[in-house]
Amino acid sequence: MIQTTNYKSILSVWMPVLAATLCFAACQQPPKQTEGTEHIKQAPATAMQDSIAVVTFQPEGGGWGFKINKGSHNYIEQPFIPVIMGRKPFQTAEDAMKVGEYLAAKLRRNPGGLPDLTRQELLDMKIAGVE
Repeated sequence: MIQTTNYKSILSVWMPVLAATLCFAACQQPPKQTEGTEHIKQAPATAMQDSIAVVTFQPEGGGWGFKINKGSHNYIEQPFIPVIMGRKPFQTAEDAMKVGEYLAAKLRRNPGGLPDLTRQELLDMKIAGVE
């Protein structure tokens, strides 16, 4: 019975000391870097998730379209000129990018919804193929 009491008293004194020492030692270790990656700074995860980017592409059948990516997800894919009758692709990558950037700016102002576009806005941007 004496041995059990001594064992319990030793554990009750040294266990907290051991746990505190391990925690302190773990906090003092500098973060390890992989060789050759010291110059790379990682952006916060939210920067990628919150970013809005416009990318042009060539749909099947020719012409140009655009995609608006929100974070790492494809948010809007527009293979043809919106608003006008028919399914006509943009005639140039520049026109597709111009409309995509215009809608991306609207999306940044109202992040919760889908941006709208009128025929008059397309005419004001002088998009080829819009009459």
